[in-house]
Amino acid sequence: MPDTPEPDEDDDLELTPAPKPVHYAEQALLGALLLEPTRLADTEPLIAHHFDSHTHGALFTAIRTLPPPNPDDHAKDTAWLNAVLDHARPRAPGLSASYIHALIQFCPQPKHAAAYASMIRADNARRILRAHAERLASTATDPGQPNQAATTLGMADDISRVLDSLAEQFAPHPGSLPRTALPLDVPRQAGQEDLDEERLLLATATAYPAEVQKMRWLTEADFLLPLHATLWQSITALVYRGDMVDPVTVLGEA
Repeated sequence: MPDTPEPDEDDDLELTPAPKPVHYAEQALLGALLLEPTRLADTEPLIAHHFDSHTHGALFTAIRTLPPPNPDDHAKDTAWLNAVLDHARPRAPGLSASYIHALIQFCPQPKHAAAYASMIRADNARRILRAHAERLASTATDPGQPNQAATTLGMADDISRVLDSLAEQFAPHPGSLPRTALPLDVPRQAGQEDLDEERLLLATATAYPAEVQKMRWLTEADFLLPLHATLWQSITALVYRGDMVDPVTVLGEA
């Protein structure tokens, strides 16, 4: 019999699901707090339970629990970072010093800590609603459920109360940019140079969002690649609302 080929490591990597946007928001927030602990005040009312990652939640608890370091001392040594690691490790044994330092590198802008915290809270709200909806759907389609109609209506009322509670925690969405009628789909050739120019434009707009205000003439229909069009729409939406713009917040919006 012929030898069975060894599995390709690249194939395993392709099967690994990409992290959710909230993963990057959690990393960015923790990096901001580890670098500038005074930013903790910008995260209220965020709590560890809001984090999707148990390890990240344990680390956030440690940051909240320990007294903040003196800024001058914190800039010179890692004593406070070591204390945070020691405090978090009993709840997250896999946490390492190298990951603590990597988190700082993962943060695009420490001053955007409030935006990262909002993304984490919003994702937690979506998880709560999803869990309630899944239980409701399971109950409504289970023929063996006793008093199925009454139980289903009761769970629907529960979702209504959850929605009312969440509505009090989040500010109303200020709206979206005015929509421009899209032209008829016309196939366009996308050369590598054209795509590189689009990537450069998106990167520049993310780094200098104030310039986007001067580019209202440019719409998502002008982009060759649909992905680039979506990213441009996300950037302009953040700018239009006056939200913080960096790679993490653009990913979350997209």
